[in-house]
Formats: sequence, structure tokens, C-alpha cells
Amino acid sequence: MNRTRALAGAAAVLSLFVFPRSTGAQKAAPVRGVCQSVWVTAPGFGKPAPRARKPLNFSASDVVDLEFQVVVSAAAPAALELKVFTPKGHLYQELPLSSTDAGSVSSAPTRRPRYRTLTATFPVAGTTIVNNSLYGTWRVEAFFAGDRAACAKPRAFVIKP
Repeated sequence: MNRTRALAGAAAVLSLFVFPRSTGAQKAAPVRGVCQSVWVTAPGFGKPAPRARKPLNFSASDVVDLEFQVVVSAAAPAALELKVFTPKGHLYQELPLSSTDAGSVSSAPTRRPRYRTLTATFPVAGTTIVNNSLYGTWRVEAFFAGDRAACAKPRAFVIKP
């Protein structure tokens, strides 16, 4: 009888760890890992820049603006922003992102996309970048609204004269 009570007590304690009690007000887990990658291109420069892992070089005399693209999960929250840092590591600008998904009109059944691309334009020509010679290796990071940690690896790019 004592052994039965001890086993029942141990099972009750173990069940507290294995099967946590449900409370009416459970917090929703934050969405993590939904950013796949951050890319930097120069859309007005002819052909798009290759999606390379090394820092991309852009000449301020050749490009008008850059385009940042973030590939996210289709289930990602809509509130995403980019933080752009100068070569000295100072926050230069925060940019909101917008979706570039073009809805296709078709009568054929289509599969739901797993990913979508969010874009933001980053002006270069006629800005303080050129006026104050802020040349060097820049960094851009993607954040969900309210998060302190970036949702993807930062992307480095070079702006040269």
C-alpha cells in the first residue's frame, strides 16, 4: 500500500512537468524564424545584382537608390521594418516594408505560396550619403515590430564614390 501511494505521488508530480496545466490566458508564442533572407539590389542599374553572400558593391555615382528585399514566410506578421546602419555602426534609417506579391487572376486552382517578398527603397543619390561622403560597408537588419533581435542574418553592402 505504501509503495502504491509513493508511485501515485511520483506520477502526480511527474504529470505536472509533462502535462502543464492550461490557464485561460495563455500567451501566444512569438513568431521566430520566419525571415529567410535579406537581399540588396540596385533596380535602376540595368540587370539586377546577383544574390551573393559576399558584400555587394554599389557606386553612388551609378545608382539612384537601392532596393532591400526580405523573403519571409507567408504566415509572417505584416509589421516588419529594416534598420540600416552606417559604416561606423550608427543607425541611419528605419524603413517599413511592403509586400510585392502580385495577385494572379486565374481560374485554375493555385497553391498557396510558402514565402513572400517584402521590399523597401533606400535612396542614395542626393542624400547625406553622397553629400557627407558616407562611403564604406553598410549593414541592414530586418526586425518584426517590437522585437529586439533581428529575424534574419544582417546583410552587408558597400557604397563607394
